[in-house]
Amino acid sequence: MKGWKFFQSIQWKLVVIYLLLILISMQIIGIYFIRSLESYYLDNFNETFATQGNLLAVNLERYLTEDGKTEAEKRADIDYLVDNLFALNGVDVSIIDSNGVILSSTEKVSPSIIGQKIYQTEVNRALLGTRDEAIRIDAKTGHRTKYLALPIKQGNNVLGAVFMKASIEGVYDTIYRISNILMTATLIALLFTAWLGFILSRTITKPIKDITTQAVSLTKGDFNQRVKIYGDDEIGRLADTFNKMAIRLKEAIDQNEEEKEKFASILSHMSDGVIATNAHGRIIVVNQRALEIIGFSESEVIEKQINQLFSLHSFPPAKEEESMIVDYEVENEHKALKMTFNKIHRINRGEIGMIIVLQDVTKEQKLEQIRKDFVANVSHELRTPLTTIKSYLEALEDGAVEDIELSHRFIKVASHETDRMIRLVSDLLHLSHLDDQQTKPNKTLVSVKEMIEDVIDRFSFQSKQRSIDLSSHLPEYLPTVELDRDHIDQVLDNLISNALKYTKEGGEIIVSARLKHHDLIIEVVDTGIGISKKHLSRLFERFYRVDKARSREMGGTGLGLAIAKEIVKAHDGDIMIESEVDKGTRVIVTIPVSK
Repeated sequence: MKGWKFFQSIQWKLVVIYLLLILISMQIIGIYFIRSLESYYLDNFNETFATQGNLLAVNLERYLTEDGKTEAEKRADIDYLVDNLFALNGVDVSIIDSNGVILSSTEKVSPSIIGQKIYQTEVNRALLGTRDEAIRIDAKTGHRTKYLALPIKQGNNVLGAVFMKASIEGVYDTIYRISNILMTATLIALLFTAWLGFILSRTITKPIKDITTQAVSLTKGDFNQRVKIYGDDEIGRLADTFNKMAIRLKEAIDQNEEEKEKFASILSHMSDGVIATNAHGRIIVVNQRALEIIGFSESEVIEKQINQLFSLHSFPPAKEEESMIVDYEVENEHKALKMTFNKIHRINRGEIGMIIVLQDVTKEQKLEQIRKDFVANVSHELRTPLTTIKSYLEALEDGAVEDIELSHRFIKVASHETDRMIRLVSDLLHLSHLDDQQTKPNKTLVSVKEMIEDVIDRFSFQSKQRSIDLSSHLPEYLPTVELDRDHIDQVLDNLISNALKYTKEGGEIIVSARLKHHDLIIEVVDTGIGISKKHLSRLFERFYRVDKARSREMGGTGLGLAIAKEIVKAHDGDIMIESEVDKGTRVIVTIPVSK
């Protein structure tokens, strides 16, 4: 595998390409050159071979036609001619008469072939008047031999033939030596090309390797490295462009990271919850406020479908922007969530996701319900006395005014209902001032002991009339503290008044006070009818009554405890109620005081 990776390098690919180009070029040139050289040498040999043979055949004509000489003399003349006229070395020449008998030969064999008849194919064709030649290969040695037979003519008569044979291995040896020289030159050229190709390819691959190394660094987040520029060629310009790209990319990523940090900071500090989904409704981003609202961790909601968290009747919404109120319950706590949907679009891709803004409107809905209840209660509380007053006035108008005793009673009832409305309006104005913080506590040094004893004295006659034991349990020493005496008196009056209303004859009411650390704690405890636990959380709501009919009979407005709570809050304190049905009620007022 390592070897394959080695040859996968572009540098070695270039070297191999150079080598292959040189090798292929040299092969093509070599083949063409060897073929041409072989053709040249063979043609030259054949031409010389044929020229010498033709020259010899022409000169032998007169020797074969001489009549005054014996056969021995003719052979001697022919041998002399062959030895002096024929200049080719390594060529065997035989002179044959018209009967195919060898007259003369340079071939050295034993016994002598002179006078013997030859049956060579080429000779037979020459004696018939046709020039013939051939190249034969020895089966044993593999040597190649050139055969040439030329007719010796006088006019149209064939007098004999010149038969020549010669080894052409010398020609091929020469071609072989030249081929070896060419192969050696090719090998040297390949080595030189490999070295030169390595050097040249390195000038190309070195910058590319640097760019590759830098690209790897970019993938790892290192944007500070730069590619070295070796020249002003295409690769140099590529390296310069790559460096500029790295700089721009770093700037873009830094800007993107900055935007992401801003976005994350905005998301984490938003008072509303934000959930982002992809086009398939799968959650991909959620901020901390949204997690607080829905009561899950980030790992529990990421990649979940939005419909798995909320009961949505239609998702995604048809409109680009749509809001709805969704009932949501987590850990047995019921919540009302306002969900605002905004679709996300991208150019050329259409809708790619959804941004959902979550708002916990549970408190707002409760406040709205309280407001509606308050308006309804105020309307009811005002309508009842107004209806009564109107009824009695209509009765007086219809003639009851003539009856002195009856008219006085009707007027007394109307006056009583008018006082009730005045108390109601006064309490409402008082609450309004407390809500707007227009009435600030007018604190003065107050003796707590004296204040409680005064309250007991104010209700002592009423308690004796109903046979209820109203008393105080106070420590021997209670210091003076800074309070708004009138407001705290109003709170105590309301608490003791309520205790008297709901305590049966023979019951007991105890008012106590003590200092605990830097808090003044005042308690009003009665043995009355008590209050069911389901009503305790709503006792301080305006116009809320446990027993509405009885409260109205006793002349209450339903605002006493609400006013008491606002007064205690204005003193930075707290008020709470503990109660059990048929066992009594304990009201605890805690007011922080200075040392």
